[in-house]
Amino acid sequence: MPFDTWLTSQLGIRIPLVQGGMMWVGKADLVSAVANAGCLGFLTALTFETPELLRAEIRKCRSMLEADAVQFGVNITLLPAINPPDYMAYAKVAVEEGVRVIETAG
Repeated sequence: MPFDTWLTSQLGIRIPLVQGGMMWVGKADLVSAVANAGCLGFLTALTFETPELLRAEIRKCRSMLEADAVQFGVNITLLPAINPPDYMAYAKVAVEEGVRVIETAG
């Protein structure tokens, strides 16, 4: 059953549910299932050791989407660290791959 809410119209989803980023869990298998169900799921960028591994997971996720699946996003968690990851490189990959929704946390 489709819903007509602000969230569904703004994000292009059918059901107003969002699966947030979850470290070690927000991978293509989960996110594609969420998107195929009509909700918005997020790949968790820092689950992947490099931005290029994130790129591969974005492509894998897209390959698992059904024809009528909704979009998915990328979560980039920003945390203080002695040796922080290259956050901008992860964001750049998401943008280059056409990801339209990026969420941050931290």
